[in-house]
Amino acid sequence: MRRAIILGSSVVAILALAYLWLPTLGASSTENGGARSAMCILGHCCCAAPEAETLAADGAPERVTLDPNQFVGPVKQAYEVAKKNPALLAQLHCYCGCDKTYGHKSLLDCYRGTHASVCAICLGEALTAEQMSEQGSPVEQIRDALRKQYAGEN
Repeated sequence: MRRAIILGSSVVAILALAYLWLPTLGASSTENGGARSAMCILGHCCCAAPEAETLAADGAPERVTLDPNQFVGPVKQAYEVAKKNPALLAQLHCYCGCDKTYGHKSLLDCYRGTHASVCAICLGEALTAEQMSEQGSPVEQIRDALRKQYAGEN
C-alpha cells in the first residue's frame, strides 16, 4: 500500500513538473532583459485582439495577455505594454521566428502565454514599440524600426 502511495505521488509530481517545465523546453535561457541572443522557441498561437480584455460567453472578463504581475523587471514591463496597448502589438510582426514555428500572427500573440518571457527579441520589440509610440511615432515608423533592428537574425 505504501509503495502505491509513493508511486502515485511520484507520478503526480512528475506530471506537475512536466506541465510547468514544458513551456520553456528548448528555449534559450535569458534573464529578464538579457541579451538578444535568445531565439524564441515556444509560444501560443491565438488570434490578435484589439483590446486587453474581452468578454467571455458568460460575460466575465477574459484576459488577452498574461498577467504582468507574474513577472519582474523588463519582462513585467513588456507584459504591461501588451496589456495596456494590445492594439499596437497586434499591428507589429515578431522577428524571433515564432510566426513560422508557432503560427503567431503578431507580436501580441507572444504575450498570450509565457513565450515572450523567455525571448529577448519579443521583449525588445515590445519595449521599443512602447517607447516610440509614447514619442508619437506612427505605426509604420515603429514597424520599420523593429524590422531594421530585429529582422536581421531571422
